[in-house]
Amino acid sequence: MDALLLRFAHLGLPLFRIAASLMMMSHGFPKLMKLLAGGEIKFYDFIGMGAGISLFLAVIGEFIAPILIIVGYKTRYAAFLTAFTMGVAAFMVHAGDPFDEKETAMWNANGRSLIGVDDANIYFVYMNHVAQGHGFVYNVGGEHVEGFTSLLWTIIGSIIMAVHLPLEMTLLLGNILLLSYLLSRIWTFIDGDKHFISWKSALFLAVLSCIPGFIEWNILSLLETGLWTALLGLLFLSIMEDASHWIIGMLGSLLILCRPEAMLWGYAACFLSAFLHFRSTKKLPIHASIPFLMITITLMGLIAWRLYYFGYPLPNTYYAKVSSDIVTNAVSGIKYIAKFFIQVPIMLIVMGLIVFDILQSMKNKTMSSMQWIILIFAKMLFIIPIVTGGDHFELSRFFQSGIPLLLMGAICISSRWSMNRVFMIAFVFVSMVSSRWIIYACTQTPLAHEWSIAQEGRLQSQALNEFFTEDHLPVQGVLTAGGTAYTYHGTTIDLLGLNNVAMAHAESVKQKGIMKNHASFVPSIFYAQVPDLFWMGGGFSSKEPSALDIHAFNAHIFHQIHREERFKKLYGAFAIQHGEERWLMTFMSRRFISSLDSTYRIKEIVVREIPL
Repeated sequence: MDALLLRFAHLGLPLFRIAASLMMMSHGFPKLMKLLAGGEIKFYDFIGMGAGISLFLAVIGEFIAPILIIVGYKTRYAAFLTAFTMGVAAFMVHAGDPFDEKETAMWNANGRSLIGVDDANIYFVYMNHVAQGHGFVYNVGGEHVEGFTSLLWTIIGSIIMAVHLPLEMTLLLGNILLLSYLLSRIWTFIDGDKHFISWKSALFLAVLSCIPGFIEWNILSLLETGLWTALLGLLFLSIMEDASHWIIGMLGSLLILCRPEAMLWGYAACFLSAFLHFRSTKKLPIHASIPFLMITITLMGLIAWRLYYFGYPLPNTYYAKVSSDIVTNAVSGIKYIAKFFIQVPIMLIVMGLIVFDILQSMKNKTMSSMQWIILIFAKMLFIIPIVTGGDHFELSRFFQSGIPLLLMGAICISSRWSMNRVFMIAFVFVSMVSSRWIIYACTQTPLAHEWSIAQEGRLQSQALNEFFTEDHLPVQGVLTAGGTAYTYHGTTIDLLGLNNVAMAHAESVKQKGIMKNHASFVPSIFYAQVPDLFWMGGGFSSKEPSALDIHAFNAHIFHQIHREERFKKLYGAFAIQHGEERWLMTFMSRRFISSLDSTYRIKEIVVREIPL
């Protein structure tokens, strides 16, 4: 136990230090290239030192100092340089910016941000409302709706907000602790109860650190992914270690509260635990049913509560995202699996090692308990995306939770073969190169769009709060429903259905040919809800606009509704200005426009479609 705690501490601190430093280096790398390129330098002039010297100091703080932090040389001095550089950026360069922009200056690194992705901001909306006593609602006083995937994560966040801790930072540190504990347990499983790291655990940690998206999805996204990864990994590790049935049942019950697919995972774990117990003892005592009973009671209680509180047995996100068209889901899931192996090709080698060894053992009838567990785990990991159709996110969020156990299985299996130091180095090198780790470390992450949606949504809604008076805030209908609702003081309608019961349930089988998780929009429901502002396009502008630009993607998602005659009677593309404020332009209902007083300058503008 002491060895586990020591490893937990030793692993958690470096994980946080290295992750933060790599993000800072990627933020400083473009500045280094700008400095080395020569020519005229345009940069913030810090206390009159000149643009060139100021840029040089920024490179030291954002690129050189993080390297020293990673290797552990003069860490305190290096950390001071980095913190000072970010302080100048936040409180001098961006001194007059709104808080969200300062937050971006302090935390943003190549598209990543510590305010979470947009789906995490949806959680924040519910966490805030539950903490304030409004219940599980998307809008204060609105319908009960389960627009979040994880009840457990929502409750955790609500408690954090209720005790007035900083939400984003506390969730981030919580994800780091959860992931560190899981990896320390895997480390202990690989090496046994030893204080020193072996080549096997070193190889595990080195390859895992090269997996693109692992840190982003499990830590930085601020979604429940880190919690899910920890619970899933600990559940199957407990089965490997032949832990108490009460522990397996408790972890399975927590899993049920974490994500809907736990209904499959939990019972698979129960079957596996009972099978392995019978395999080793040739008996199946009554206490072997404890995990099954605990998971079943938890599931039945959760479904009963959902039916009572929300009126449906599954989260609203299921009805909005998962089509009942089995064939469509299967095809999408197969594509999702193929994309995973393309984006993370080192996992082809990992899965190849696992499959080869298991087939050999099946042939020789020498399957071990660990091989059975890895086999069932891998099957479940790849079956669930086929059932649900996967999702639309980059870097395979569904699979990130299974990578630690798959990698552990491959290393434990291959450790029985002859592996020299050259092979180990080659394996790590192939992992880094094939998974484009170096490219992602020095350029913008493929997930940058997910963070930018949250940032832009927060800023847009803050601007709306200032543009209109508190008692005349319009109802806004949105495509991205996280950051926009989190900072808005008025009512937000989620037009893609995640937080909108009528929209999610309007069609049980979603329209084909529309991007995964974006196919729930139904025009008839839109006309029944008639938001005042319809964000198909637009925003704020310092100049008087003449046209409203609509991207083809948005138009496709909303079924080209702006071309319908009924829509044109109810809505128009308007630009309005209040006093000396910036111009606001988007689709607005004609009823809302007629309700504005003479202090608003109003003009109707043309619509311009922008192709992909």
